[in-house]
Amino acid sequence: MSKIPEKFHYLRDQGEALLHRLYYSRNVFSVEKNKPIWMKDAAAGKVLKQLTSKFPEFPEQEKIQGYEILTSRSKVLQDELEQHYETFVDCADWRDATLALLTEVANSSSGLQLDFNPVLTTSWLDMMVLYVRLHILASLVQEKRVILAVYYKMYFAIKSMAEPNFTRIAKWVIDFETPFKKLQDEFRCINDAVGKVLTSLTMPYMKARTINSLRKDGALNITLKPEDMAKPVHDQSRFELALAGRMNTWIVYGFLCTPGAFALPGSIELAKFAVSEGYLTPVFRDISVALGPEFSSLFGSYKSKTLKLAGYKKSIKEAAVASIQDAGRRHLERRIYVRQELEALLHLFSDRPQLLGPKFQILVAALSLAKEEIFWYFRHTDTFPPDKLKKTYKPEEFKDKKISHLIYLVDAMVTLVRSHRNIIVTYHLEYLNGADLQGLNHGMDANFMSSAGPTLTSLAESITSSLQQVNASQTNANFYTVRDNWLRLEVAMSSPSSPVPLARYKNLAHRFHLVYQHTRAVDQLDDILEEYGNLKALWYYKDSIFGIPPLILGPGQPKPADPSLMAGVLGVFDYIIAEGPEQPLHVSSFLRLLSIFPSNATQFWPEERELIGEECVILANTCLTKIANAVVAVLSGVSNFYIKNEYQLQEYNAALPLLMKRKEWKPPTKDWQPPADPGTESHFRNRPPLENIRVSERNANQLCTSLNEMFEIVIYDQVFVPREFLRDSMAIHFRNFLRKAVLPTGDNIIQRPSILELQIKSYLHVFTLVENYIDLDVGDMLREVLLGEAYMKPIGKLGRVDWFPDAEMDYRGSMGGALAVFYSEFVAKRMTQGVCHAPVRLAVVSRTGVAVGQANFRPEDYTDIIEMRALARLVGPYGMKLVERELLRVVLNNAALIKEALVLNSPVLEEISALYHKESRCVESLKKLRDMDQFVLKSIAAGNALAFRRLIYCQSIL
Repeated sequence: MSKIPEKFHYLRDQGEALLHRLYYSRNVFSVEKNKPIWMKDAAAGKVLKQLTSKFPEFPEQEKIQGYEILTSRSKVLQDELEQHYETFVDCADWRDATLALLTEVANSSSGLQLDFNPVLTTSWLDMMVLYVRLHILASLVQEKRVILAVYYKMYFAIKSMAEPNFTRIAKWVIDFETPFKKLQDEFRCINDAVGKVLTSLTMPYMKARTINSLRKDGALNITLKPEDMAKPVHDQSRFELALAGRMNTWIVYGFLCTPGAFALPGSIELAKFAVSEGYLTPVFRDISVALGPEFSSLFGSYKSKTLKLAGYKKSIKEAAVASIQDAGRRHLERRIYVRQELEALLHLFSDRPQLLGPKFQILVAALSLAKEEIFWYFRHTDTFPPDKLKKTYKPEEFKDKKISHLIYLVDAMVTLVRSHRNIIVTYHLEYLNGADLQGLNHGMDANFMSSAGPTLTSLAESITSSLQQVNASQTNANFYTVRDNWLRLEVAMSSPSSPVPLARYKNLAHRFHLVYQHTRAVDQLDDILEEYGNLKALWYYKDSIFGIPPLILGPGQPKPADPSLMAGVLGVFDYIIAEGPEQPLHVSSFLRLLSIFPSNATQFWPEERELIGEECVILANTCLTKIANAVVAVLSGVSNFYIKNEYQLQEYNAALPLLMKRKEWKPPTKDWQPPADPGTESHFRNRPPLENIRVSERNANQLCTSLNEMFEIVIYDQVFVPREFLRDSMAIHFRNFLRKAVLPTGDNIIQRPSILELQIKSYLHVFTLVENYIDLDVGDMLREVLLGEAYMKPIGKLGRVDWFPDAEMDYRGSMGGALAVFYSEFVAKRMTQGVCHAPVRLAVVSRTGVAVGQANFRPEDYTDIIEMRALARLVGPYGMKLVERELLRVVLNNAALIKEALVLNSPVLEEISALYHKESRCVESLKKLRDMDQFVLKSIAAGNALAFRRLIYCQSIL
């Protein structure tokens, strides 16, 4: 029985693991900060240069100056380089086995086509591309010769014997330093197979890339034919559509490594179309290569007796130019189409999750196209094409403001599928035991069973036997054996000598392939979502997504070569916060991306998980802070707009029109503009600012809605509660507003308490609107801030008031402290002249014709019953205690000065007390008193403070 399925599984897993290991080696030796310390040493660098000058031959040790630098720590160097050396050894072993498998399948098959043997064809093409990617990545690892040479020498120094794999590995490394030339030589044996399978992809690939054709056929639309909405979709076109992204890499890598395949009709046109799809082709993670110059070089230098590619060099150059001039526009149109169809599918599946089963293949195709476009976008944005093609490059054509919407849709669709996985699994289990089993029994007729032979018959019967045992209530079904047996059948039936060729049993082969897909939907649903819907690899494009923060240089640190880094670079996330419509709704998907990014780490570089995790925590904190600040900035702008409109209703604005009607009235200045009349903001000519306010409110509401989607999210080892970021930001902004509102002007005058109360009410009204979109107790937060601005811990101990604590009060700019200081200074400095107490008005008023201090200051604006009650509502009982404490401090300070005056004049006062009945002598004694003016002023100030204190009590009682 064929072992080809096991070979494919094993080599695929090993190849993927080797890609991770090579990526780690590249990261260590290609990034300067990650290089081993001994490689950065100047003396060691000279030794390494001598050692590798004639690689793979080595000079005699005696001729290498400073060689003892390496031998003195041979064990350490061997241990440090062993894993990297073993990576190259395993790559060479994997290469031999994989090339043998590719050759075996190509020679033993009559033809590879998606229509006939889709599983074998996709596995073979994926293995071929994996072979190419691995060798490209291996060629990008720097210091390969140093790794091999040092390890070999240290191995010999320790064990006194040559490392057995060195000669073979050194030759492999040298051969693949220019990988494409060597790959073209190695793939000569499979040129025909590659050419035939790639040209067979022409029609499905072109159709998947033509938007008009996809729209016309309703490739991703399940409502185009309402009568068929509940019917299962299992046609070949949807399967091919899900492979569209992989087809591009199959074609470009396949033709580049097998130039002999261009002899087939239509191959050059297909290659031109694939090359024009983009100037970068993915290799692994964030590593991409520009294949346009490679194709141009191939067409200019390839020599063959039967194939002349030089005549097509101009056309392939035109395709490379089109990959820059037209690819951005074409992919933008494709993203618009995929976004529209995926959004329609998401809404429909959310309302009717029962459709997920029969339309699962359409869902997979939509996710595949969306994921391909997302990675194509980030692969090409913020990157530059090859130097020869830069003239036609326009960065703005590769920008898409709606890319976040596509990310959100993929994330939402994957979440929806995971939440309804039972529906999908149950549907496919029933289908396997029903229609699939009947279709197989019908296709495996007596003619097939008699012609197939015992081996093929046993394989087919094992598949049907497994389907007969299927139960819809199974929770741990395993169909790996079924799929491997079908792959064995495909291999056997694809053989030229097969008694039952696939070309004769197309319907049976199609049914077997349906079984293959349905079993994957049962026991490999997570793998399907990982393959077509997982976006964790976006971590390697994090700078384009989350931006680059402004660079803060330390003392003596040089400036970067790129001046834009000083100011920072905005990412996709920064734009979606401020731009609508609906863009702010997608911020939650970026937080979920941060939660899955640490899973990029593998066992081959476990430290990467901590590195990624810590950076994700920082990015999450930054993103949530940006969201909260954006919401608060909008709320602040709306509040200021409301406050501005409230000013239009003030009494002085009502008196101004009457004043302007008087004949003697003149404008104060030439440029003076009258205040706006109430309601003028709604006039048509004044609508733009109002529309901007509405747009800002909508964006803020959408941001709040997005934050409300998740109560908490775990990112690496931290738990984030998004709404708490918003609560803290609102509290900080409200606190800053309160403190700024009571800052004195140049005349040491603050806002009247009633006006301040109106401003706070406007803020309260706007801030409480947030509760409509997010589960957040805004009122409690506002009360907490107001209490914190008025309460001072030193004056309250165990339920009593400590009027004069030992420590000085530290108001730190608090609202309550600022108001208390203002009223204490008002009593101490402004009530000494020009004011009087008006019992009827319960206020301190200015006397007519007497200046109080500033022309625009009126004591009654701050002390009448309306203002004092507004003050009491603002600061509450704790704040009023602060005011009272400051008044008593005024009394205390003045009482001390009064006491000093009395002590100073005590002899004279005793003399007066003895002679008060003698008028002449008493008058003479009174003339001896000193500092009486200060005594009187301090007595008046103390009396004013006590009178104002009593006034506050009276106003609070009424």
